[in-house]
Amino acid sequence: MSGIRKPSLGALTTAALALPGLSGAQSAPGWQTDYLFSFYNEGDISGSRTSSGQSSERYEIQSHSLRAVRPVGERSVGVDVMYETLSGASPWYVLPDGETGEPEQVMSGPTIHEERIDVSLSGDTPITPQLSLSMSGGISDEDDYQARYGTAEIAYEPPQLPATLTASVSYSDDTLDPTEGATPVSVDSADKSSLRSTVSASYALNRNTLVQGAVGYQRHSGFLSDPYKAAFIRDTANTVPDARPRGRRGVHLLTRLRHFVESFSGALHADYRYYEDDWDIHSHTVELTWHQTLSERWRISPGVRWYSQSQAFFYAPFFDTAPDHGFASSDYRLSPFGALSFRLDATHAWDRLAAGFGVEYYDASGSYATGSVDVEAPGLVRYTVFTARLAYSF
Repeated sequence: MSGIRKPSLGALTTAALALPGLSGAQSAPGWQTDYLFSFYNEGDISGSRTSSGQSSERYEIQSHSLRAVRPVGERSVGVDVMYETLSGASPWYVLPDGETGEPEQVMSGPTIHEERIDVSLSGDTPITPQLSLSMSGGISDEDDYQARYGTAEIAYEPPQLPATLTASVSYSDDTLDPTEGATPVSVDSADKSSLRSTVSASYALNRNTLVQGAVGYQRHSGFLSDPYKAAFIRDTANTVPDARPRGRRGVHLLTRLRHFVESFSGALHADYRYYEDDWDIHSHTVELTWHQTLSERWRISPGVRWYSQSQAFFYAPFFDTAPDHGFASSDYRLSPFGALSFRLDATHAWDRLAAGFGVEYYDASGSYATGSVDVEAPGLVRYTVFTARLAYSF
């Protein structure tokens, strides 16, 4: 099951590791190490949204990440190790209420417990004074999901221009071996692969302002359904396994602004991302963060993010009849919805040691979406993430 949610958790962890402000510790010519602990907790789903009429606990994830990087001449090498545990219950399928017809969520049993270990190696090297190459690769393993992945990125800094051009490509080959627990699964074993590529350009307008633009493409193929979920068909009063197309292609556009305000000793980070794919999902993301320096040692970073997406063409809370195209999913992540999240991070640096902590609250709702949402998915999530980090160079 965790293989289906892994992208969102992976993005969450990567973003936390990349938070600026913890680099205040002075760099040493040897190792740079970072440790991150994160605690992710989804709010209980209300009994007014479940078919049983009872509230239900959802996911809880604890993650430990360790990164170590060492320069070797003009090159550098690094290793990343992650260990995480997941427990709780997950949305299974949606039923129509017998009287009102409103959707009600059926949850899986609260017996899910999984562990994941992820190990990756990375390195970068200059090719010419203007050209550099970075590569990384790793393996992620858990009870029901294994992934092997790699990334290569090349960066070019044109002479006489305050600019950087980058191009990257990444590939992942994944194997699913679903384990049947409280809910039945739709397959015994399946494979999928993902290819992503991005081209970007950054330009310094002046000493205080940097802009960046990027365009990306992604392609997924193989088994893209969720083996732990189902969809309810009203005319047969029965469920069918979650079924999605075996291919998915998408593109995204990204713009970023970084502006340092000298009078406030603070920096504004503003991002906008547009995404669309051939599942008919279109999304917008706007993120604003202010990094405020309080002293030589302290920095705080409040931020807000807004997200909105349309629904996949094969999504519905439940179906009156089986769709002619053969696809059906009631996964709330494919529904139309919007989300708001608020974040606050604080960091403190010593000579070669830095420590930081953060908290983020996320709330998904149909009312946050750009368009009107006629029927809101009952499984929409809200969660809180707490993070703590140490960085040390020696």
